[in-house]
Amino acid sequence: MDVCVENVFITPASKAINVIQATAEENDRATSFDPHHGHRETSGSCSGGSSDPSPKPDTPQTGPAAEKNPWSAWAWLGTCKNSSRKIPTAIPNPVPNIVHVDVDAFFASVEQVLNPKLRGKPVLVGRGCVASASYEAKFLGVKTAMGFREALRVCPQAIVVPGQYEHYADFAERVRRILETYTPAVETAALDDFYLDFAGTGRLYPDYEATLRRLQTEIFGRTGLNVSIGAARTKVVASIASRLQRPRGFRMIAPGEEENFLTPLPVEKLHGIGHVHAGALAERGIATIGQLRLVPKPALQAAFGEAIGQQIWERARGLDGREVLLPSTPKSVSRETTIEGGTIDTEFLGSLIEYLSERIGSTLREYGKQARTIGLRIRYVDHFSAHQTVRLTKPTNDERELLVAAKDLFTKLFTRRVAVRLAGVSVHNLETDKRQHELFDTNANRRWYLNRGLDSVRGRYGWNAVFYGKGLELREHYATKPNGLVLSTPCLSR
Repeated sequence: MDVCVENVFITPASKAINVIQATAEENDRATSFDPHHGHRETSGSCSGGSSDPSPKPDTPQTGPAAEKNPWSAWAWLGTCKNSSRKIPTAIPNPVPNIVHVDVDAFFASVEQVLNPKLRGKPVLVGRGCVASASYEAKFLGVKTAMGFREALRVCPQAIVVPGQYEHYADFAERVRRILETYTPAVETAALDDFYLDFAGTGRLYPDYEATLRRLQTEIFGRTGLNVSIGAARTKVVASIASRLQRPRGFRMIAPGEEENFLTPLPVEKLHGIGHVHAGALAERGIATIGQLRLVPKPALQAAFGEAIGQQIWERARGLDGREVLLPSTPKSVSRETTIEGGTIDTEFLGSLIEYLSERIGSTLREYGKQARTIGLRIRYVDHFSAHQTVRLTKPTNDERELLVAAKDLFTKLFTRRVAVRLAGVSVHNLETDKRQHELFDTNANRRWYLNRGLDSVRGRYGWNAVFYGKGLELREHYATKPNGLVLSTPCLSR
């Protein structure tokens, strides 16, 4: 299938990040305060943020003066353009209406609920690597995605269970139903990860904080699961707030306090900054989000790419234009899994990518959607990761067409003699399935009827009732259940 490359993002961006030569202790740049939006905005042509509240004239900086500032775009890029465009944000709400609910140690917690003998004991869930660890194990040093050999060395008394993923989906649905009794605006970001929007519920819940604490208590009482809650006016801040004091954390960030809240936090807390990027930034003296905020936007775009750099620049300031999406309007579908011990077997990796593409195609047809963009992500055992997306020549939900594009991406990304530990396929830019576009395409019509036939058979007899030929190889490595293969760590994204 013909595809055209849309963008490429390979981490770490070593060449671009090497231009960071300054320390994070530079003098604060002058800023002005926008009374309508409630956040600080760059006033100089090359400034990257400031804590000085006094307004100063918006005068462009001359070349020689700018070159004295190591954070200026002159020093980074050799150019200096006016970057005074304001980021649109919503008018501040009287209360932080966006709420993030995250189930603490989800898989391990469910196992402890199902088997009371495991309560209070260190529990590890997964195959080959830790998919979830109870907080009893985390307090002893075990981390998610850690190999079992290392995890058992750190915590030899840990109890290992392979996982019962059908039960996890059931508990996630029970949590979602409880959340929907408080507000209909509930977005399932992942199996154990939810966003809620309480806008317009002030009369219904006059004591907002007490309502959220009651929600936390009700979930524990009805499911036995602890959840952490963060409330803010944007998704990115609410998500960070919910993860700071786990387990059973609770944090509300008042509107206008986002920057003060984020400033002292380490950069790893910010969505989009992984440990590779954080390490590269730390080498240049950038350890906190407050220090990251001093870096001008053009420099971040040069280091991380235009889109990612823009996102990091905005979210370091607590800005996030994403809204809470209802389940009926998915924006993307992704499936990924880790591989025990890693592998360089391209045939096995190809079969795994084929299976993930099948699951995505089936999900798209279930939603009545087609995808215009597909992406592939791989991570090596040394934690180096690579990701690329392409725009399809025409929207599709046919797994065969998705597979052709995914395998083409894999050929481009698998360029190192290192075992692959994670593989993931995702589709974006979804639109309604419009059958009339294929009215006179005989091959497309045959594929359409074949896919619907597969969906019908699998819906009646289970996913493993029928599969493509390469699926035989996967069934030699993974156990099977009626709803599919039992992968090492299944994707939590819907």
